[in-house]
Amino acid sequence: MNAVPSGPLAERVAFVLLALFVFTIPFEKSVLIPGVGTIARLLGILALCAGGYHAARRRTLRRPNLALVWMAVFVAWAGMTRIWSLAPETTSLRFLTFVQLLCMAWLVWEYSSTGDRQRWLLRAYVAGAWVSSVITLIRYGQGLQTYYRRFAATGFDPNDLGLTLALSLPLAMYLALRDGKLARWVYRGGMLLAIAALLLTASRGAFVAALLAFGFAAATWMQSGLAGKLSSAALLVLLLAGALRLAPAASRERLSTLPEELASGTLHNRTRIWEAGLKALRQYPFHGAGAGAYPQAVRPWLGRPAREGHEYVAHNTFLSVLVECGLIGFALFASLLATLLLFIYFMPAVERALWVTMLAVWVAGASLLTWEHRKPSWLLFALIMAGWARAFHAADEST
Repeated sequence: MNAVPSGPLAERVAFVLLALFVFTIPFEKSVLIPGVGTIARLLGILALCAGGYHAARRRTLRRPNLALVWMAVFVAWAGMTRIWSLAPETTSLRFLTFVQLLCMAWLVWEYSSTGDRQRWLLRAYVAGAWVSSVITLIRYGQGLQTYYRRFAATGFDPNDLGLTLALSLPLAMYLALRDGKLARWVYRGGMLLAIAALLLTASRGAFVAALLAFGFAAATWMQSGLAGKLSSAALLVLLLAGALRLAPAASRERLSTLPEELASGTLHNRTRIWEAGLKALRQYPFHGAGAGAYPQAVRPWLGRPAREGHEYVAHNTFLSVLVECGLIGFALFASLLATLLLFIYFMPAVERALWVTMLAVWVAGASLLTWEHRKPSWLLFALIMAGWARAFHAADEST
């Protein structure tokens, strides 16, 4: 494993802060700083300041790619929806979140142009996932439930944490192929931690996403050594065995309802929320109800939730974008995803397998969660952009 890449001091500081920011994403809600918010927010601000300072001194920026342009246009459109939004204040906050995510994507694009730096960001995310896994396991040991008989790291919804952990699995498998022998076993041990914590969340969507994560092991089977093949198979068996026999009874009971829910259930009342969203879409088909305004858009059909302080969110990223930003915003978001798929097509075989798997995992989870404004989503998009650009510089010594 190489040391952190060298370069001008301001650039190195910006990259280190970016890597620390990525490290904290999987457990950001567990560490709050008074007057600031999450630790990821603080590190994100510092990374952006350092990156902006370095860019100002250099007086040049890396030429943006098409995906980054789609991101910027989508964010601009989301901000424009405030003009007609059903919830103007919420839309303003969502727009601010999108701007921050766009800045994060720019930082990844600007400061991770080499394979070495990109792998450092992957390591950072994977290590952060292990931290949130340990916190989840500790809370389970202490009997601190997040919801009834479900567990997650402090501050996290179990479904959100489950997908966050599922996204770390293909990354760990990829790094196990690229790093040294000792590091490979560290990654495999970390995957065991992540699987254990994921099962404790009892998230059915995250469980399906985790199963898809092992598609990377299947796609790179020939490139893996015997130890890699056996460990991947063993971890997959443990994931399945956990859902069937090894996990706590409450987790197993919830996960066992997955086939029934898919066949004839409501996916924990999601289908009702989706039906209301489709009705709202007919009211605002082209321009949308306003970014973040899904709860207000579906209120005529669903009313207010019985639990005070809660609102009905889409529980589907694609429907959320469609209802809130209309067909225009959805077309921009879809163009971004299509561009990322095109980027993946041009990557080397192993990297192509990684990012196809990552997108499959993300789609599986995002189809049951509202994740268009979540950091892991935009980090994934940004890392694909960075990997695509590197595919055209095979002679780079860091690759």
